[in-house]
Amino acid sequence: MRQLWGVMRKEFVHIRRDPRLVGYVVGLPIVIVLLFGFALRLTVDDLTAAVWDQDRTFFSMNVKDRLVDKVHLNIVEVDSEEAIRDMLQHGRAHLGLVIPKGFSRRLDAEQSTTFRLLVDGTMPTVAQAALFGATEITNDDALAAIKPDDGTGKPPREALIKIDKEILFNPEMRDSDFFLPGTMGIVVMLVSLALATGLVREKEQQTIEQLWATPMSRVAFVAGKLIPYAIITATDFVMVAVLSRLVFALPFRGSLAGVAALALLFILAMLALGSLISALSETQLQQHFMNVFVFILSIMLSGFVFPLEAMPGWLQPLAHALPMTYFVEGIRALTLKASAFADVRLDYLALLAFVVAFSGASLLGFRKQIA
Repeated sequence: MRQLWGVMRKEFVHIRRDPRLVGYVVGLPIVIVLLFGFALRLTVDDLTAAVWDQDRTFFSMNVKDRLVDKVHLNIVEVDSEEAIRDMLQHGRAHLGLVIPKGFSRRLDAEQSTTFRLLVDGTMPTVAQAALFGATEITNDDALAAIKPDDGTGKPPREALIKIDKEILFNPEMRDSDFFLPGTMGIVVMLVSLALATGLVREKEQQTIEQLWATPMSRVAFVAGKLIPYAIITATDFVMVAVLSRLVFALPFRGSLAGVAALALLFILAMLALGSLISALSETQLQQHFMNVFVFILSIMLSGFVFPLEAMPGWLQPLAHALPMTYFVEGIRALTLKASAFADVRLDYLALLAFVVAFSGASLLGFRKQIA
């Protein structure tokens, strides 16, 4: 027992002497619990609805007021169905409603009117919430509120409002179409961050000082280490993309060149981030904890699983500080929405900015260590 206690005491001493590791072990569980408590929201409030009101009467106003009061929709008035589709294409709205001209006249005559409902099906949970919200203008309570009692005491006839719905981008609302584009990003992140530990391994084996002593530049050293990792990660991305297409029939409606460019920028951003983590870590165990932290943040806050709109407002800026957020947004737009380069240019620019920022910070970190 004395020998066992001696070994245990030795390990606790080693852990205590590594303040970074202690911080990870104590801080990471707290951060995970807080994030799960704040960020995990499957229901989405305050969806944005683009409404083309061709009737513009008291009754059509009642319809919009009910959507605001009962469904908590943010109504944006537009002047055409094309404008609705454009807002859905660019993610500025989650659903669109067309109120046809003559709605009030037919309502007075107790004739049914068909409203056109367009829903972004990219994220099935949000689409389901939008479809459920639309029932608030077709149920009995809605009819009584929209068309008040005319004094006869007769309730309004049922089905005065009908919905002609169209699910865009993911008509069958398949979960695989929602998850697989982001899963490609998960693969890239796992592989690139794991491979980047090679830089820390040089530190632990005390071979990095020998490399610093050579005439090789710091940029050449880091690039020489990371380029093979980039090739391996890119191969993995192609592999999972092909599997997603062949096995799960994931649509690639947009430009394949655009998908490849987005993936390349994301790979470079994650490798640069891995290089930065290596510069900040002294051991592979430290880097492992930091990788886990980045991975959990990216899973929970990037929109991969949970809609960004469902997160608290104060947490959303953190989501936009993650490369994964822009990759998920861009890859879904390219694969499901057939978006053009101009539609996702901000995602490209954000990833490029991450590449530059992380690369510069990692080189600076290595230069300070040399000094």
